[in-house]
Amino acid sequence: MKRAISAIFFSLIFLLPTLVANADDGAIYLGARRELFIDDFLVNTLDGVELTFHRPERKEVVMEFDRPWEMGGEGYATVLKVGDKYLLYYRAWGLGDGVPMCYCLAESVDGRNWTRPELNLCDYKGVTSNNIMLDEVAGTDLGTQDFTPFLDERPGCPEDERYKAIGNGYGAFNDPKRNGVFAWKSPDGVHWTLMHEGPVYTDGKFDTQNVAFWSTLEKKYVLFYREFINNVRVVVRATSDDFIHWKREGEIQFKHGGGPTLREQFYTNQIQQYYRAPHIYIGLPTRYVDNGLVASTPQLPEWQDRQRRMKIYKGGDRLGTATTDTILITSRNGVNFKRANDVFIAPGLRTSSNWFYGDNYTAWNFLETPSADDDSPNELSIYAWESTNSLKPSRLRRYALRIDGFGSLHAKTKEGVAVTKPLKFEGKELSLNVATSSAGYVKVEVLDADGQVVPGFSADDCDLIFGDSLDRRVSWKGKADMSALAKEKIQLRFVMYEADVYSLKWE
Repeated sequence: MKRAISAIFFSLIFLLPTLVANADDGAIYLGARRELFIDDFLVNTLDGVELTFHRPERKEVVMEFDRPWEMGGEGYATVLKVGDKYLLYYRAWGLGDGVPMCYCLAESVDGRNWTRPELNLCDYKGVTSNNIMLDEVAGTDLGTQDFTPFLDERPGCPEDERYKAIGNGYGAFNDPKRNGVFAWKSPDGVHWTLMHEGPVYTDGKFDTQNVAFWSTLEKKYVLFYREFINNVRVVVRATSDDFIHWKREGEIQFKHGGGPTLREQFYTNQIQQYYRAPHIYIGLPTRYVDNGLVASTPQLPEWQDRQRRMKIYKGGDRLGTATTDTILITSRNGVNFKRANDVFIAPGLRTSSNWFYGDNYTAWNFLETPSADDDSPNELSIYAWESTNSLKPSRLRRYALRIDGFGSLHAKTKEGVAVTKPLKFEGKELSLNVATSSAGYVKVEVLDADGQVVPGFSADDCDLIFGDSLDRRVSWKGKADMSALAKEKIQLRFVMYEADVYSLKWE
């Protein structure tokens, strides 16, 4: 009961600034920030238009983990963009040969082709010419089983702490002294030292990839981690001002349902601030489901391998019966989340490598990368594991999503209308991330505080919008300048046919 009351109180505190900011005239103040149509935050009414969610497109395998120190137990990856280079941090664990757990680094210039740098930091069977960044010596005692780094965006962050990371002690369930969040720092993302002797936070179970980062929205460090409540794997959050002293703030909430249950448990959370709209948190939890040994289980791919796993691994039958996929959750305060009404990455129609417990875990963070198509704009790359916990090399596959393309206002083959809530903006030209069919279109009408059409900004005046663009400027009879309406209370009325509107922003 205490946890429930605490969560409700904390939610009200977070909502208070928004309520106060909108209390004068009921308008949502957007300023010049980008808004995504991933929820009904901006939506007043829909008629023939729906809010819909989108799945990423399955692309190429970007890495196969076939080095002797890898081979099967890879997972818990993090991807970062630093300057003109992409970094991939991942756990390696050669299950077949009893190879100890370690953390490795790979690099890329395009997000598709990855190489292993020779770091010469850790010895593997007498050789240091490998990409092992932290080995089992650290993993056993100092908390690197689930090592998750990030670039610290806190103003005034010292250079030797430019990178930070959290990790959990290996074998934490069997040794309480190893259970908890260990805090790390690095000046370059390669050479790491502990910030504190022993764990800095222990209130939970942490045997999965947990994430922490400096929230530019909340102006503090936030930690999202795994916990068991009533035998269900759930996501709990904690906060800190200094990355060392943490305060538990309770389980994240799903007011309208969709949170973890005994059947659909959340294994990881992968929550992050969306880089183009950092007031929005987006998470890609791994959903863990174990239906047991039932009639459908032997019909899944690679039944013989499932039987083998159930016999030789300590995890028992679940190593052959459980499956995992990825879902999408979003929040505007880091406490109250909504779950998309469709799976984000499903195992799919596959003959191998994607229907096992451990598959379809996504790496933490989205990367904006060049498109593989020569004439397409940048896209979001999302990376997911395949062929994990096996005696064959695991793989990391790239999935591609349109920038801002998690959800949209969507109209089908009947003209529909979507009207926003009252809002205020700053800027000059309205930019839409929009896509239509060849026959489709969007028209935008501007309404005043009384709900009347603003002269010169009617749907009939709007220049017909069709095509596909991440930045389509809206104009009315050739004029795009809306600065005269800046800071005024308005509503937007979208008239749509075979079209999607993903996001909007005043430029």
